[in-house]
Amino acid sequence: MAAPALPQSVWAVVPVKRFDRAKQRLARVLGGAERAALAAAMLGDVLEQIAATSGFAGTLVVSGDPEAATIGQAFGATAVADPLDAGTNAAVGHGIRACAASDASGVMVIPGDIPFVTRAELTRVLAALRQAPVVLVPALRDGGTNLLGLSPPGVIAPAFGAGSFARHRTAARDFQPIVLPLDGAGHDIDTPDDLAIAPNVAQSGSGRRTLACLERFGRPLLRLPTQRLERATPP
Repeated sequence: MAAPALPQSVWAVVPVKRFDRAKQRLARVLGGAERAALAAAMLGDVLEQIAATSGFAGTLVVSGDPEAATIGQAFGATAVADPLDAGTNAAVGHGIRACAASDASGVMVIPGDIPFVTRAELTRVLAALRQAPVVLVPALRDGGTNLLGLSPPGVIAPAFGAGSFARHRTAARDFQPIVLPLDGAGHDIDTPDDLAIAPNVAQSGSGRRTLACLERFGRPLLRLPTQRLERATPP
C-alpha cells in the first residue's frame, strides 16, 4: 500500500479509563483517591500538549467518566461517551469510527497516561504520518504502544494491552510502518517502577500537573541517571 499523500485531517483520539478504576497497579503506593487524582492530572498534561500542537483537526476524549469529559472540554476537545467502558481497544475503536464518519484522513491514538509527551514529539509523529500509513511509538519498558498513528483511520485494528507493540507492528508489516522511539511519549505511568524518570524527561517542560500531583502525595518521581533508562528499539 502506498503511503498517503499529506493527511489533511488528522484527529487525536484519547482513550481514558474511568478515574475510579484507573492505575490499579499503583495500589501498593497510592490510595484510590490519589490514583484518581493522578489519572486526572496526567490527562490534563496530555491534552495540554495536544492543544499546543499545530496540525490536528480536533481531539476526541473517549471515556465513560464525566470528569474526563469535563477536562477534555476545557482543552477544546470533543467528549465521546464510552458508557460500556469495555477497555482501551473498544474505546479506541469507538473514537476511530467517530473520526472516520467525519471524513478524517487519519488519527493519532494518544493514551491519557503519557504525561511527558511533548508538542515536539507529537509534531514528529504527524510528520511521519505523511510518509507512512502507520506510525508506532513504543513504550519505554513493557512492550506496549504509547502512540499509534493511522492514515486512513482503519488501516489496522487497535491491539493495545501487554505486548501491543509487537502486535501492531505485525499487523502493519505490509505497510512499512515508521517506528519512532520517543523519550517523553515512551514514558507512561502504570506501575511503581514507572515512577523512575530520566532527568531529560523530567526537565522537558511537560508533565507539570503529574509532577505536582505526585509531590503533593509525597511520592515524587525518582530522577535516575539517563543511562539507567536507556532502551533499544523493540525488535
